[in-house]
Amino acid sequence: MTYDIAIVMVSYNKIVEECLPSVKRAMNASTLRIGFVLVDNGSTKFSAHETVREHIPDARIVLRDKNYGFGNSCNRAVKEIDATFFFFLNPDTILVDETIFDVMHAFMQSHPWTGILAPRVEHFSGELQETCRRFPAWYMPFVQRTGLANTAFGKKYTEQFLMRNVPRNGARLVDWVQGSAMCIPSALYKEIGGFDDAYWMYFEDIDLCRRVWEQHRPVYYYPDVVLRHAYGKGSAAPGGYMKNLFTNRPLRAHIMSWLKYMWKWRVSGGLASSTK
Repeated sequence: MTYDIAIVMVSYNKIVEECLPSVKRAMNASTLRIGFVLVDNGSTKFSAHETVREHIPDARIVLRDKNYGFGNSCNRAVKEIDATFFFFLNPDTILVDETIFDVMHAFMQSHPWTGILAPRVEHFSGELQETCRRFPAWYMPFVQRTGLANTAFGKKYTEQFLMRNVPRNGARLVDWVQGSAMCIPSALYKEIGGFDDAYWMYFEDIDLCRRVWEQHRPVYYYPDVVLRHAYGKGSAAPGGYMKNLFTNRPLRAHIMSWLKYMWKWRVSGGLASSTK
């Protein structure tokens, strides 16, 4: 069977309690053929089969022997299912809008050249998460992680990078969107080779959006549909920067992915952007 939309989820030791029930409700409410595939990266704290099949009995589940990272596991997942669109969704999300699949599908059908479509994402409190952004300058991690963030330069850069001066009240073109929730035509995803799994974690979503733009396919932020996400930056654990560098694996992954991204795209200063 070819589904209209295949939900692709990657887990590692955590799926928030209300995630799968909310996904199932939205699947049931949809008029479309919705599939679901989960890749579990060697979780030891729960059984992926039991947890997923309790709510989505016909889910396709791939069990892996270790944590292969987000992009690599998404690429593995799409080999398990045929669909017109892939909807990548984090396991720490809740679908509060049961029409999400039909609304996204209608937008993609009426805008067939769309490369990526991403919904409005909120914290569980309902506060906006800043998930649509401009492409980063090489110094972005320094601004985020050091005292530069509190300088006039750092504040101005952050304002631009996070697009805080841009209204969020309608569909709009953006440079990139976070991979916690994004929908992409399967043909395009396969054409560009999916996520670059050279990134174990972080920057793979920015990289994917850049390659989509290279195909002259726009990336849309679409706030007409909303979901909630328990966003927590594992790479931003408290403690000194140098101490975290040795003790915090997500931080090391962030730095390595940043270096790979800079080298691949020859990133320079400024906010080179197609959506200024």
